[in-house]
Amino acid sequence: MTDHRAPARPDGPDADGSPHTPPRPASVRAARETFLSTGALPPGIRPLVAESWRRSARSGVDPDSPQPDTSITDLDLGAYRSQHPLARAMPVVRDLLVAGLAGESAVVALTDDAGRLLWVEGSSSVRDQVGRIGFVEGAVWREERVGTNAPGTALATGRPVQVLGAEHFTRPVQSFNCAAVPVRDLHTGRVLGV
Repeated sequence: MTDHRAPARPDGPDADGSPHTPPRPASVRAARETFLSTGALPPGIRPLVAESWRRSARSGVDPDSPQPDTSITDLDLGAYRSQHPLARAMPVVRDLLVAGLAGESAVVALTDDAGRLLWVEGSSSVRDQVGRIGFVEGAVWREERVGTNAPGTALATGRPVQVLGAEHFTRPVQSFNCAAVPVRDLHTGRVLGV
C-alpha cells in the first residue's frame, strides 16, 4: 500500500486484461457516489472494480468506515504466523521488497488465504497512516469486511490486482494505492495468501 502521491501504475494492460487507461480520481469518485445512491454503474469503471463494488455492496460494507476483524490476540497471531507456510518466505520478502522500498512511502503486507494481515512492514509513517484505517497485523482485509482493496479483491478473484485511490469502496482507504498478487502453493496451486 502506498500513499496517493506514489506512481499509480506501470505501463501496459491492467491485470484484468483491459487497456491501460488510468482513471481520473474525480470521475471514479463521482461514479462511486452514483453507484452508492442508485446502484447503477456509469461507464468508465474498470470491470474488476465494478464487480468488487457490487460484491462489497451485497456484503453490506459501510462505504464510510472499513470494519476489519481485529479479534486475534498478539500472542495467537505470533503462534499462527510462526506455523504459516509463508513464514519461510518472509526473509526473501524483506530482502527483495521491504529493503528495496527503503526510503519510499510504502508498506509491504502478506496475508493468509482468509485475508488476515500476517506481516505489515515498511515506512513507519505509512504504517501509522494505514494503521488508522485498521490495516494492521492481525486484521482481516477481505472484501466482505472492508470493501474493494487489493488484498481482498485478489483473494476474491484469484488474480493480481491494483486498486487506485478512489477505486477503494470505503472512503478512508481512498488516499492509498495498492497492489496484491495471490501466492500459491507450488505443488497444489492452493492460494496461501497475498
